[in-house]
Amino acid sequence: MNGPPSNQLFGHERTVQTLKASILGARSMPTWIFGGPFGVGKFTAARLLAGLLLDPETRPEDVQSFRPRTDTDSGALFSAGTHPDFHVVRKEQALESPDPQVRERKQRSIPVAVLRQQIIGGQVEGHAFDAPAYMKPSKGTGKVFIIDEAELIDQRGQNLLLKTLEEPPPRTWFILVTTRADRLLPTIRSRCQPAMFAPLEPEAMALWRAGLDLDVVEEDLEWAVDFAEGAPGLAMASLHEGLHEWARVFSPMIEELGQGGYPTAMSEEMERCIEASAVAAEKADPLASKQAAGRRATGLLIGLLSNLMRRRMLDVVDSRELESERWANAIDILAASESQIEANVNRKMVLAGLVASLVDVLVPAGAAT
Repeated sequence: MNGPPSNQLFGHERTVQTLKASILGARSMPTWIFGGPFGVGKFTAARLLAGLLLDPETRPEDVQSFRPRTDTDSGALFSAGTHPDFHVVRKEQALESPDPQVRERKQRSIPVAVLRQQIIGGQVEGHAFDAPAYMKPSKGTGKVFIIDEAELIDQRGQNLLLKTLEEPPPRTWFILVTTRADRLLPTIRSRCQPAMFAPLEPEAMALWRAGLDLDVVEEDLEWAVDFAEGAPGLAMASLHEGLHEWARVFSPMIEELGQGGYPTAMSEEMERCIEASAVAAEKADPLASKQAAGRRATGLLIGLLSNLMRRRMLDVVDSRELESERWANAIDILAASESQIEANVNRKMVLAGLVASLVDVLVPAGAAT
């Protein structure tokens, strides 16, 4: 399933103008935090910025269009994904660590070992790594490091990274991409220029959709775009995971809750969907972490349920204040349950408790059946 090319960013005009001004300025900002919801284009923007910064033949018109060149030596390397001075740091790189304990973790974080190997250098299980951040650029122009899901760096890792962000080497840029900038230390946030990315306006979303070339059922695409609410990446994730089918399963259960019932199969269905998604991801990629795929599927499912509940809440917000408040409380419970699962509390137990808690807040006393 192929979406639009990653060399095109839709929307975010104001944020892009800030980035353009930085590139064209006499001294571009070396450290950034790209924050915003999942799937709105943060990583795409970071990648485009990197391509423009790394190419010595970038022209003002390339900056204005916010697209790296592909007809230069640097541009060709970057377009092919082989530019030696472009570094993307992800939690999955734990699988490349010489430390077997790091390799065997369930990719819940970006461990210090990954930061040492990919950015700051140091000792990892008897292996000494030079610091890529301080190495001379291979192409002589500069280096760009994108840290994806930067909120997954723990406090120790953030403190180790801080010195490099405080005094980055010349012509070296760091972009921390995150959906949870609040999880970054205040000292990290204070050293970085923020660039915030909001959901796309309908016009930008329509442009994105017009560029799609997907072999999908039109009804599923319509549903995915509506569900994503301005996040192209979320629309693609919902198509990939089959969230429309999940919605068909859980919408009647949400309706049952709203009518005072108790959907007894709800927690089992949630676990079934998450487990099936995780198993499929592991089969598709032998290097994929089933646990990480499960957490991703959990987040998508919680997002789906929140979306369904929010729509119920909006239906009654003007006419039935008490019922609206109950739906708002139910959405808060979903978020709290997701946080518990992220903290490694047993997922089956959390999901079982989740349904009981939803009944408590949504169903008037004595009404559950």
